[in-house]
Amino acid sequence: MTDDAGERTELELTSRIEDYLEAILEIEMSGDVATVTRMAKNLGVTKATITVALKKLKNDGLLEHERYGDVILTAAGREKALAIYRRHDFLTDFFVRILGFSVERAQKVACVMEHELDEATETRLAAFTDVLIQAERKKEEWLRRLFDTLDSAHELPSPMCLLPNGSNGVIARVTAQHDLRKRLQASGFFPGVEISDVRKISDRSGTSFVFNMNGMGIRFGVTEASAVWLYSPRVIG
Repeated sequence: MTDDAGERTELELTSRIEDYLEAILEIEMSGDVATVTRMAKNLGVTKATITVALKKLKNDGLLEHERYGDVILTAAGREKALAIYRRHDFLTDFFVRILGFSVERAQKVACVMEHELDEATETRLAAFTDVLIQAERKKEEWLRRLFDTLDSAHELPSPMCLLPNGSNGVIARVTAQHDLRKRLQASGFFPGVEISDVRKISDRSGTSFVFNMNGMGIRFGVTEASAVWLYSPRVIG
């Protein structure tokens, strides 16, 4: 944000308004009282921008604020702020404890996602996070295996066209749709089928990919090679 006009435009976004409510709550939780000056400092915007936001929030019945006075959440404002804070908190916890993000990175990602979740998605994701946290406390074996898998993200499926020359793998999925999907399936491309020695070839006719499947040499165009994804590629030379 470079000027007040640009900031006022941004204030029309629901996500930005939610940030202000969350900021007020966080200031209260720190044992302090929310003011225009404190909010401007915490959010990194001008006091004029804060004043515009507070006016909107006051008109919406979410807070009480008199000129130069403290900012106080109403019951409705506190309920909404707590919902936003809870969402941010469990997302951060999920990214740190389950996915292994740094706290700083988790906070940034949570800030983006918290405004996009509908209630049903939030509820199910929160419940899923809670199951994982409870399993972590109990040291469940299945959770250890899950963490091992997360630590091996480099082994996740990749499109054939992105594999290094000489790669082997097993088909994980075919992402093509409609006629292309039917043609690939008719040729035997299904999950579990082994592919070997994938090679990229570029010549006057364009780029293509050659590989072996079931003892046969096959040549793909870029479109087909983008639609067949393989597990655990291993370079053989």
